[in-house]
Amino acid sequence: MIKRRSPNTRGFILITVLWIGLGLLLAVSAFLATTRQEALTIRAEVNAARAAELARSGLNLALADLGRINAEQQRSPQDGTPVAVQMAEGTVTYRIFDEAGKIDILRAPSRMVAPALVQIGEAEGLDSFDAVNIADALENLVETQDGTVRSVYSALTSAGLSGQTALAASRYLTTLNMTSRVNPLTAPRAVLAAVPGLGPSDVEEIIARRETGRPMPIFGSAAVWLVEQPGPAFTIEAEAVLTTGGRSLLRAQVAQQGLSFRGGLMRYDILSLDVVR
Repeated sequence: MIKRRSPNTRGFILITVLWIGLGLLLAVSAFLATTRQEALTIRAEVNAARAAELARSGLNLALADLGRINAEQQRSPQDGTPVAVQMAEGTVTYRIFDEAGKIDILRAPSRMVAPALVQIGEAEGLDSFDAVNIADALENLVETQDGTVRSVYSALTSAGLSGQTALAASRYLTTLNMTSRVNPLTAPRAVLAAVPGLGPSDVEEIIARRETGRPMPIFGSAAVWLVEQPGPAFTIEAEAVLTTGGRSLLRAQVAQQGLSFRGGLMRYDILSLDVVR
């Protein structure tokens, strides 16, 4: 004798099958979401690695630019003017900063450092609170207890300031100028504005003359703080932007090593290399 299932039994089986199907659907959805997230993470890591390599290419371009010693070869300005180069994977922009064009915080008097910090705040959009903290603590931050002198960027990031704030300050302040004087041929506007004896019109005159290749004017009382001589050390910022959206910014400090008789290029030692982003 065959027993027939009651309607209640058939309903229970149907609900069970539906629940099992829903569970499988949720499991598949979760698996697909996890796989997609992993794919996005891997893609982001690949983009970051490619951007970093492109930024390194920009660093090499800047070193080649910096090393040109033939007067007939065109050289980029060493005052932080950006130079953009289009490449297959994206665009790389490098900037060369002459450390002799910055204020050396270990050698320059406070009457130069303090106005420079005010100018930095205005030029780079730094918070006034950060500027005051930098002015008060910077000299103690760059010199460690064992006598090691760190870069301005390293000192500020170690103190907890953001990379952007440290990067902004390091474009105007240094520990590698080795003198209290600055090079008017490469000094940023904010640095020139902090030089005792230079007024706003003098600053604009200096910038206009160096942009057109004319000789510097007579500095008067400000001459004691100025010397037209590039330093042996430079900072290079190389930023890469991929066509796929990846970005990377490298910051390197390099020091002149000497002449290479083969190829006529100046050799440089890399003193520090920081990945800003």
